[in-house]
Amino acid sequence: MIGNGNSINLISVIKLFLTKFYVLLLAGLLFGGAVFAVTTYLITPVYESRVSFYVYNTSSITSQQGTVNSSDLQAAESLATTYSKILGSNSVLDAVVNDVNRTESDKSLERKDLAEMIKVSVITDTQLLEVVVSSTDPEYACKIAGSFGRVAPKEIVRITKAGGVEVVDRPEVADEQTSPRRIFDSAIGFIIGGIIAGIVLIMRAASDTKIYLPEDIESIPGYVILGQIPEIISDGQKRQKWHLEEGGEIHFENKKKAN
Repeated sequence: MIGNGNSINLISVIKLFLTKFYVLLLAGLLFGGAVFAVTTYLITPVYESRVSFYVYNTSSITSQQGTVNSSDLQAAESLATTYSKILGSNSVLDAVVNDVNRTESDKSLERKDLAEMIKVSVITDTQLLEVVVSSTDPEYACKIAGSFGRVAPKEIVRITKAGGVEVVDRPEVADEQTSPRRIFDSAIGFIIGGIIAGIVLIMRAASDTKIYLPEDIESIPGYVILGQIPEIISDGQKRQKWHLEEGGEIHFENKKKAN
């Protein structure tokens, strides 16, 4: 029993966890190991390749004095949000699909597949756009990101008739997978396993109604201890008798066998 009656206090929980620490550790190792096995053998790795663009409008390069105009910079930042929507539009996606399939033998890339593979974002407080392409094939992801770098500037100018984008960072073939993150996911699995085991231990302890110590009775409201039956421990000899001496001490006497 932990706590008073059906209540649970922190000290009792801590003591319970310390005495059952091996259970928490074992549960964490089992869950962490299971997650590691799943992420290693059952989940296909995903790789990312990215290309970034610098956004400008028609007059934002320099002013007559050769300095950047702040109003033009603000206009370019506003354009970045518009351009991010254009990069995810069907027109740009179709142009990228055609560009990729032009050099692919199977021509298997479709617009809906490409839309699921990309993520377009505006880097906060900048004039930069970023397109991230995810694929199970790192070289294929890099190829699609490179196609965005070739197609996007032309399509944006064609659609908006003003401003444009320049490629800042060209895509590279990823040498490390983005997901699943085996070590991180396994650590999360270890923690979750320990938490589940801890909850089970607390529930079992809270539902245990057995009386183990006199203190367990005293903790139940309305019950008091009137007396206790002494524990009598024999030394294994047969035909023994005992009597209770002053102070409650048990005294054993060997009973002699009659002739």
